[in-house]
Amino acid sequence: MKIENKKAQIKIQEMAFVLVAVVFLFALLFLFFARFQLTQLQKTAEEVREQRTMTMLKVVSSLPELRCSKSFGTTTEIYCIDKDKLKVFGEIRHIRNKYADIWKSAQISEVIIEEVYPIGDIYIVYESMGEPENSFTYSTYIPLCEETIGIMECVVAKIKITTRSV
Repeated sequence: MKIENKKAQIKIQEMAFVLVAVVFLFALLFLFFARFQLTQLQKTAEEVREQRTMTMLKVVSSLPELRCSKSFGTTTEIYCIDKDKLKVFGEIRHIRNKYADIWKSAQISEVIIEEVYPIGDIYIVYESMGEPENSFTYSTYIPLCEETIGIMECVVAKIKITTRSV
């Protein structure tokens, strides 16, 4: 009778160890799956942030308050920024404040237009208070034009948009 009890106890212990091993195996598989999903989610978030910022680059260059006057009413869409409008936009605070909600909702912390060639001025379109911890800067080039005596003179400018991580 004692031998049978010991065999039964050993079988119960074996079954318990097998069950613990199976639970441990599934826990490891779940951790690996969760890590894989987290990596995929981070990649998707980065792609969405890039797409949103690229869209905002296009939005900034096509704002009526900044867009070249010559590009209105043309059959082909020309993206350029009017230097005079940009100066006024940067100097008058209440005009800039009207767009603050747009920048904040898009998680944008800074919009800067900088003359690249020939090297010249830097125009701050929007700048939030404080430096964000995790920020990414995207940029593109655009003509920065100024009309003098009926002639459009353009220089190369760079639009820089800094976004915060969500």
